[in-house]
Amino acid sequence: MISRKLRPEGGFCAGGCIVLGAVLLLIVGAVVWGAYSTYQGAYLMTSPRPREFEPIPSVAQQNAALLKWRALKEALPQGEESEFRFTAEDLNAWFFADRKNADLIPHLRFRTIDDWIVAEVSVPLSFMAEVPTLPSLRNRFFNGKIAARLAVEKNEIKITSLDLEGNGHRLPWLFTGQGYRDTVTQTLDQGIRGRLPDGDLFVSRLESIRVENGQIVVRFRSGNSP
Repeated sequence: MISRKLRPEGGFCAGGCIVLGAVLLLIVGAVVWGAYSTYQGAYLMTSPRPREFEPIPSVAQQNAALLKWRALKEALPQGEESEFRFTAEDLNAWFFADRKNADLIPHLRFRTIDDWIVAEVSVPLSFMAEVPTLPSLRNRFFNGKIAARLAVEKNEIKITSLDLEGNGHRLPWLFTGQGYRDTVTQTLDQGIRGRLPDGDLFVSRLESIRVENGQIVVRFRSGNSP
């Protein structure tokens, strides 16, 4: 079962559970919608073999990323306006540091493409139900990209654009509905608030999130600002 294969390890189920929950929500939605409209379309979004990713960042890169995160964590309670910049490689290094989220190493890497934050995934579909008379998806893999543009509105993280590609096939029309984006946004927001250290403070101080020149730029407002 996917819950056993992809279960994050250690106390930092924080990042792992956030990403895993959002990824599964998107993949299930894509495959179910594809099966509803055309089973062939859903099947084409899958692959017979898993994707192979490059090695995770080195220990030195992981330590550097942890120092960046520690600096952010220490700066937040001071209540001053600040800006935090990191690359997708920093995000990968932080996410997999100290073997936390080790179960996700074969299944996930973060990227930035233009102004999108991208999760490249390779997920076994063993959790999918069998459909009589139709080819099985349970021995196949979803090798694809989940891309999002994020923004901050009224002290809340918002997904302004969402796109998904599986095995080179895109379903942009699946994610045009605001209700679907709101569901994924809620999963992300609840995960940050409930799992990350000082999660409520992190979200309440957020002013903006953007991708600029390959860097993810997060700005925090003054603690005295409304």
